[in-house]
Amino acid sequence: MQTASPGRMRTGFIALTTLVIALVAAATACSGESPPPATNTPTPPVTTPIPATDGATPQPGATPAATGAISPVLAAFLADVDGKIAAIRGIPVAAPVPFRFLNERDLNAYIREQIDDEETVREIELADGIYTLLGLIPPDAVLFDEYAGLLDSQVLGAYDPEVEEFVVLQKGGEFGPSQEFTYAHEYVHRLQDARFGLDEISDRLKENSDRSLAFTALVEGDATTSQQIYALQNLDFAQLAQILAESGDAIESANDVPYILRRGLEFPYIEGASFVDRLRTTQGLASINDAFLEPPDSTEQVLHIEKYVSRELPVEVRLPETLFGPDGPAGPEWETVDTDVFGEFFLRSWLEAIGARRTDAAEAAAGWGGDAHRLAVNGEGDYALALKVVWDDPDTDAEQFFLLLTTVMAASPEFRRLDIGPNAGVAAYDGAGGVVVASTLSNAEVGRFTVVAAAPELGDAMALMLALAG
Repeated sequence: MQTASPGRMRTGFIALTTLVIALVAAATACSGESPPPATNTPTPPVTTPIPATDGATPQPGATPAATGAISPVLAAFLADVDGKIAAIRGIPVAAPVPFRFLNERDLNAYIREQIDDEETVREIELADGIYTLLGLIPPDAVLFDEYAGLLDSQVLGAYDPEVEEFVVLQKGGEFGPSQEFTYAHEYVHRLQDARFGLDEISDRLKENSDRSLAFTALVEGDATTSQQIYALQNLDFAQLAQILAESGDAIESANDVPYILRRGLEFPYIEGASFVDRLRTTQGLASINDAFLEPPDSTEQVLHIEKYVSRELPVEVRLPETLFGPDGPAGPEWETVDTDVFGEFFLRSWLEAIGARRTDAAEAAAGWGGDAHRLAVNGEGDYALALKVVWDDPDTDAEQFFLLLTTVMAASPEFRRLDIGPNAGVAAYDGAGGVVVASTLSNAEVGRFTVVAAAPELGDAMALMLALAG
């Protein structure tokens, strides 16, 4: 399952409609902007009864209306939504696929099934190791449970391109504004998949988490902006207010999860929608289709659209082959379990999560030029991390990031500055999850660059940091 968690989760792809979408789109629709001209198709009552379905799935090849589980009135309405979304998105109506309304319990079970496979569980375990080392989650936190709980409280629907099926949360046996809103979003994913093949694109990108997250931002940003246009054309103020009112409990529950997870879930919908909206506004609807044919190469390109337009590619960063293993500087007991790219969005979110102001974090991470990290585990199940980041302007960007990182760590009650003697330009901090060492180094190839090493013991972290200098 492709998720929005920054820097991790690179297995298959499933498009989720989350509460974030409801808030962003509804706020836009209520902002006082003049909406596009409304269509002539009448909107049904605020709520339309849905006969109990017990999770019944329409037969392949039939519209949701043709199953008998949905009333003819609702069936006609959903077909009308299909046509409106297709017109907004500029993609012909797609062949029907299985569709289900699920109650909250069954939707949560559906989402849990999507993430509870061996490959995804392994990815979450690796993310757990990284987040713990960097002080982003407490050592006793179980990341799988945190992540599953976040999805349980936030997901309103999902489209799975692997099996070509989508589901929508149903509450109280009625089809109301939230269901209409969610269905509109999910149908965009159906159009994307029919036109471009979401699974195939995701498979090409999954070895690079940052690139994969950038593609997710395109997918969800496209669906969110189309959904916003649909809401402006077809939902009135009372219906939008009802969506916001129904989201109150979910907003509260999102505040209880680690910041790094919450920001990761938000990114594809908020920054992704901004990216797509700017493309659509400046270059027209066809530019969104072009973006699916040539997806953004990094979250940097999503955050800075001019870098996407100019196709400013990330630098491919190489790490020493012997960082871990029999000849590794931290000892032979360490075995590499993953090599990947964090990207600008992860660096920004990391700084925010440990105490930096958003504006400062955005500025410090904005000079990102490329990175690579390697994660290793020893026989006791401990993790160690080695990271190298190169910058657009090495003479200023590297030092700016290093200064903010070390400043917020020094100010955080979660870290304790360690005395490492006469090591100019090196800072070490002891946190609940391990020791983090950071430095700004330089070589002839890339100029000044940033290195960060994290391990359970100071000696191992220092050894890794020195090895990264090569």
